[in-house]
Amino acid sequence: MLTNLIRSRHRRAAAVVLAAVTALTLVTGCADDPPAGHSERLRKAAGVASFKIVCTKDLWDRTKPGRVNADSHEDAKPRSLSGPAKDRRLVEITLTGAQLVDYLKTLEEDISEGVYADRSIKELSQRMYDAIAPVVDRIEKGKPPAEVPQAVIDDAVGPVAPTPSPS
Repeated sequence: MLTNLIRSRHRRAAAVVLAAVTALTLVTGCADDPPAGHSERLRKAAGVASFKIVCTKDLWDRTKPGRVNADSHEDAKPRSLSGPAKDRRLVEITLTGAQLVDYLKTLEEDISEGVYADRSIKELSQRMYDAIAPVVDRIEKGKPPAEVPQAVIDDAVGPVAPTPSPS
């Protein structure tokens, strides 16, 4: 009788542990590993004074941080561009290094399908991350760039040097 009681308690304990592990897996999801070099990329991004992103306004609006660090990007407003970039409906967003770190973390969260991920924009986040990462990777500590680092997300054209419109 004592043996049956002990077995019963072990089974219940095992069932509770299994239920807890299952619940934790469902809550956290099966997040992928971050992209290669992500931690080093965040360190580099933290060290820049400013970083420009040129993309369509809807791409920025759908991928911008806002779920966790919304106040970090209050002043990161898309600015209209002039000339051919305006015709292509491209905007320019200038981020500080700290804002860029937050943005890269947001994109990585969506890509890896982490706890706060928006799975509906995984592909958009991946495209943004893929465009920004090589620009950040080229930044060299102690070697100031000739101009503000810029990532252009428009596969139809090569890198452009857009100028903000007066408005």
